[in-house]
Amino acid sequence: MLPRTYAIATVLLAFLTLVPPAAAQDSRQAANALLAASELGDTPQADPGFWRLQGAIALYRDLAAKGGWPILPAGPKLARGDSGPRVEALRRRLVASDDLAAELQRGDFDPVLEQAVQAFQARHGLQTDGVVGPKTLAALNVPVQQRLDIMVANLGRLQRQNRDWGRRYIAVNIAAATYRLVIDGHTVFERPAVVGKPSWPTPVLDSVIDRIEFHPYWRIPTSIADGEVWPKQEADPGYFAQQGIRIVGSGLVQDPGPRNPLGVVKFVFDNPYSVYLHDTSAPGLFARAYRFLSHGCVRVSDAAALARALLAPDPQWPEARVDAAIAGGANQDVVLRHPIPLHIVYDTAWVMEDGTIQFRDDVYHGDFSQQASVSPSLDEASAQVAGLGIPPGGCRG
Repeated sequence: MLPRTYAIATVLLAFLTLVPPAAAQDSRQAANALLAASELGDTPQADPGFWRLQGAIALYRDLAAKGGWPILPAGPKLARGDSGPRVEALRRRLVASDDLAAELQRGDFDPVLEQAVQAFQARHGLQTDGVVGPKTLAALNVPVQQRLDIMVANLGRLQRQNRDWGRRYIAVNIAAATYRLVIDGHTVFERPAVVGKPSWPTPVLDSVIDRIEFHPYWRIPTSIADGEVWPKQEADPGYFAQQGIRIVGSGLVQDPGPRNPLGVVKFVFDNPYSVYLHDTSAPGLFARAYRFLSHGCVRVSDAAALARALLAPDPQWPEARVDAAIAGGANQDVVLRHPIPLHIVYDTAWVMEDGTIQFRDDVYHGDFSQQASVSPSLDEASAQVAGLGIPPGGCRG
């Protein structure tokens, strides 16, 4: 059996032979960084996702060698019931990326093609409406070489991090704006999240959630108070009273309640950025495809279910008591009897256990920044991805 680092090098060197020299500088830098990391030693990669992504790179390398996929011509939206050359071009495009069976290259825009479009949209983080509009068309027309570059960048990220998370943890993928709870090695659920906007990014980090706060107060960061909250009060003198905001010392505090953006529960972990996971007073945002909307904190959908799951091992906190704490409205701090590791990552390409290759937009422009860094510290890795860091004073959520 070949050493794993040799296998990585083989995949990447073969990949590089397919890239025209004038267009390959960023890809070569990414690949060279990964090869350099491999030469540091034959470090076993515990994350099965690393090997799945490596296999996907080999598949896309073969696809590139065969000419990639066709470009879908510009034009009006395509939807069920349409026909013509652009629909047939769409079929050929989806067949090339294995989103549609090869024997279905011809035909009108029927329900089968609609399902294939929805599957493509889902694995690219788009609205799954089955309609080929501008965003879906743009994703369809990303060249296979660009997808390869993205996968190589992500493989390098996995190589550096060498993830070995064990069998119980919470993982947030910033790029996908999702989070998942894993217990006993199985994903209990994976749900939408709202993460930091590009101008106020969520940091990459590893920590441990050791505390839950029901009906939290929001101690409003000075930057948000000065830039967003005080102007509203000046425009409407009744704003603070309506929102349950009080002046405490030199700062502002919002009391628990339906207008508090932290919602009914907050999940606390040690970190230098003053960020946390929390519920929200605006759950409708979870239905959006674009969920890069917060000030750095991570808003989690169905936060009550997450609280129940984290408190389940504690006999003093049966589900009925958790529900009562949520319904009661009083601020309450609970130390977890069984703290749970938290990993906030930035993956723009990965392969699911069923083999589905997923891509997400590089919203933070982190895929090709500082690729030569082999083993950055946690702060450096976060800066690499976010580019900006979290301003002092924490986040709004």
